[in-house]
Formats: sequence, C-alpha cells, structure tokens
Amino acid sequence: MNRLAPALVRCAAALLPDPAQRARYLEQWRADVRGAAELDLSPVRIAAGIVVAAARIAITARKEPSMLPIGPLALALRLVGGPTARRRAVALAALSTMAVLAGVGVLLVQ
Repeated sequence: MNRLAPALVRCAAALLPDPAQRARYLEQWRADVRGAAELDLSPVRIAAGIVVAAARIAITARKEPSMLPIGPLALALRLVGGPTARRRAVALAALSTMAVLAGVGVLLVQ
C-alpha cells in the first residue's frame, strides 16, 4: 500500500502530453499524496483521484479529434451546433445508446 500511491501518481503524470506541465503536476501531486496522512485521508484514494484528473486533463488538452464522428454522433453534431457542440453531441449519443440498451433489456426480460 505504501508504494501504490506514488506509483499511481507517476502513471497519472505520464498521461499528460506537455513535459513542463507533467513536471509541475508531478511535484504537486506527490506533495498531495505525502500530505494526505496529515489530514487523515487515504493516500491511495487521493492518488486514484489524481489519475482521474490526469485523464481529464489529457483528454481536454487534445487540439484535434482522434477520429471523425460517424453515425449518431455525427448527426447530433449537425443538430446541436455551436461552440459546445461536441460535448452536447456526446451526451445526446450516450443518452440514445442508453435508451436503446434499456429497450433491448426490456425485450430480453419478457
């Protein structure tokens, strides 16, 4: 358990694309994990939160889409438009997928 939190922090820092940003966050995150015990917090839980934060930072730091949207996502992008179109389109596509899966679940139960 003692080695798990620092390892998670190193992995989280490795997710970041910019080397300067990586070094800055790594220093801050290591200090957060070391100081967690003083506040009666679990260092592993802090490190797990850091991994989630690093993943979100890495995803939002991308300048170009990793792939072109197709199907329901492309349709949703055309329908909603605007500066936050991608976020709203992903939410719409996720809701549509959940609705389809719920319908299939209802069919399978009966």
